[in-house]
Amino acid sequence: MKLINVHNLLLKGFLLFIIGFISEVSYAQDKTITFDLETFVLAVKENNLQLKIVKNNNSMAALSIKEAIAALLPQINGQAGAKRNFNKQYIFFESPDFANIDPVTGEVPVSMQRFKTNFNNDFQAHLLLQQNLFSLKSIYDLKSARQYYSIEKLQNTNRETAIIAEAKKAFLQTVLMQKVYEISKISEDIAKNNYTDAKNKYENRLISELELLQAKIRWEEEVPKLLQAERNYLTLLGNLKIIAGINPDDSIELYHDLSVYQYSKPGTSTKDAISSRLDYRALEANTQLQQLNMKNKQFEYYPTLTIDAGYSYFSSSDEWTITENQNKLLYTSATLSIPVFSGGYRKSQLSKAKILLNNAMLEKQEAQLSMAIEIENLEMKLAEEYKTIQVAKSIQQTAKKAYNIAVETAKSGLISQLDLRKISNDYKRAEINMYHTIYNFKCTQIEYNNAIANY
Repeated sequence: MKLINVHNLLLKGFLLFIIGFISEVSYAQDKTITFDLETFVLAVKENNLQLKIVKNNNSMAALSIKEAIAALLPQINGQAGAKRNFNKQYIFFESPDFANIDPVTGEVPVSMQRFKTNFNNDFQAHLLLQQNLFSLKSIYDLKSARQYYSIEKLQNTNRETAIIAEAKKAFLQTVLMQKVYEISKISEDIAKNNYTDAKNKYENRLISELELLQAKIRWEEEVPKLLQAERNYLTLLGNLKIIAGINPDDSIELYHDLSVYQYSKPGTSTKDAISSRLDYRALEANTQLQQLNMKNKQFEYYPTLTIDAGYSYFSSSDEWTITENQNKLLYTSATLSIPVFSGGYRKSQLSKAKILLNNAMLEKQEAQLSMAIEIENLEMKLAEEYKTIQVAKSIQQTAKKAYNIAVETAKSGLISQLDLRKISNDYKRAEINMYHTIYNFKCTQIEYNNAIANY
């Protein structure tokens, strides 16, 4: 019996250990992460899948430089082969047969002879070195590849900036919906408490049944609004997990005071801002690339000089060996290629390059004008939204004061539940509208900072 009790105690202890271990693991897997705007952006930079794709594109663009360098370096190729001959090959020819000379006439007869010309096995090996000694086109191919890499790097960095800007907007939008959800929850709680108070007053015959029903309707109307606000908030919260590469099983909490904002009049020169923008710098680099491409097409009229050096080894044998009947060949050659006539192909390629260069210059000019207008419009939008915030805050303060007065008045029975609901809805809309205007202002600030290259 004692052994059985000891065994049971050990088994219970082991089970408790397993349960505790599983609980620890589950707790470690499902965790809560708190983000403010700065830490959220850091998580996006580290985990966002789109940003990882952009980084891979940078690595791919860098390979074009290695490909261009390879055209300037010597190319060495080797080849070896073995052949098995299953039948014999002969050479047939007529030759004088001096052994059978006619003793009377002295004529020498002719007989057909044959000689075997192949062996059972043939072996061969070749080593070839090719080097481009003079080719201006290859040199400018390398310069173009480096310029192309610079363009891709600028464009990919601009994509990273755009992704981070959209992530910031998504964060602010989620904070806004969190505020809407909190306001809706407070409104639903107040409506529910008012209905409970109205129910008590009705039971004590202090209010009519109509007033009771009005309080109930007001509460029930707030419930679907609360559920919708909660769904919108949780949906946006899930989107943030995708953007920041967070485990879907983890919970996240956001900390950001939406009511805090700053506004200062623009002090950056539009010209300096445009010249610093990543997308404009990419357009400038593309113009330089098209200039290199045009020179590259011009150099197709120039001659090229290449040198080849090789070593060949041949061996034939009726046995499986490569040391019999050897032939070795070591050689070198130089080739000068001079373009003479291409049917107008090179000329058309050069004309296309000139058109592409002209288009690149026009695109840069158009972008410069468009960016200047964009910055000007965003500056006007910021000033307008800042003034809108002041109006929205004033309306919110007035609505809050009216609501507090209405609540005290309703307790005395001087206003109806219908009037109280209307004033409460006005206050709720004013508060949500205030946060919404601040959200719009902050999103415009993000766009404006990108427009003036304040990344």
